[in-house]
Amino acid sequence: MTPDKEIAKVLRKLEYGVYVVTMGQGNDGNAFTASWISQVSSEPPMIVLAVHNKHQSSRLLQQRPAFVVNLIPATDMEVAKTYYGPAESGYHKLKDARVTNSPATGSPILNGAAGYLDCKVVKQVPAGNHTLFIAEVRAAQSDGDRPVLTTSASNMHYMG
Repeated sequence: MTPDKEIAKVLRKLEYGVYVVTMGQGNDGNAFTASWISQVSSEPPMIVLAVHNKHQSSRLLQQRPAFVVNLIPATDMEVAKTYYGPAESGYHKLKDARVTNSPATGSPILNGAAGYLDCKVVKQVPAGNHTLFIAEVRAAQSDGDRPVLTTSASNMHYMG
């Protein structure tokens, strides 16, 4: 096995949550399934989101630096599949979605999510073929203790 293939094989073993990231306002925005998200600070509460530079979401986040991380219940893999894959420029994945505006940034929240993090981007860092969007969590809500979808449970392993 080549070194690059071995690296990819081992990286696929890293465990992540599977989330749907939404941005824009109401149904006029975009959404994508993401797993490269991590908490990076507790005071203030901050997370980092990695977005491929070629995807329209990277451009949209630069124009309007706010987003929501929607926690997807472990039983709702179809929701994650709905938003999986890059959208073409101008394509609105939220056009027919049932959403509510988030309290802090006004970004769309998917109705039925197990919870959400409402985030305001505070810094962008280039990282290879991705951009890291470091964001402060301005509001959050959890719908009880429902388990959320993970990469091993869904077999959705994003490799960039």
